[in-house]
Amino acid sequence: MASVSFLSERFHMEHPDGTIDIRSMTSRAIQHGLDTFEIDGGLTYLENEPLENVQRLPLYHERYVFVCRADHPLADRRTLTWAEAVSQSLCLLSEDMQNRRILNGIAASARLTMRPSVVSNSFLAVCAHIRNGLWCSIVPHTFFYILGDKADLVSIELVDPYHRQALGLVISDRSPQSPMTKALVRSLQGADFDADFERYAAVPPAPSTSSITR
Repeated sequence: MASVSFLSERFHMEHPDGTIDIRSMTSRAIQHGLDTFEIDGGLTYLENEPLENVQRLPLYHERYVFVCRADHPLADRRTLTWAEAVSQSLCLLSEDMQNRRILNGIAASARLTMRPSVVSNSFLAVCAHIRNGLWCSIVPHTFFYILGDKADLVSIELVDPYHRQALGLVISDRSPQSPMTKALVRSLQGADFDADFERYAAVPPAPSTSSITR
């Protein structure tokens, strides 16, 4: 959802009279929607739990940051290990969300277990708990594009391991494609959402590191 306005912008510029219907769906629901012609395309993770019978158009990469209030004891750190992060009182997405399953996998790769005290299937609820101050969270770096540059919140890059995840457009792998699907793909040719996010200072820049997992 953090990147969807970039898609809308490109489609609207080419088709100003068109109507865009955006739905929040799980990756499994996106698969079903494509299979049954209910949706024209989906924005989702491309490498983790990949969808079947789809064409993929990579658009950007997501990495993960620890977010806490500015008065948190760890707020002055520039980086934080996953071991340090999971030891904090966390509010995370619930396990029916693919983002949470990705976080679980990263933690498991470091032989760690996520034990959040609060879970929700809504990023809005996660944000509310971070602002409360009793909880911290682990979120995509793009979270701050939606949240804005809030002085009372701090974003700390997570390392050991450092991880990034590819996201992009998926469309049904059928021929011929519907006119709407063709128009959607054309509007995204040459798109680079990583560059779009860099236009906004609220999104934390990527760190210099050679320890990357995918």
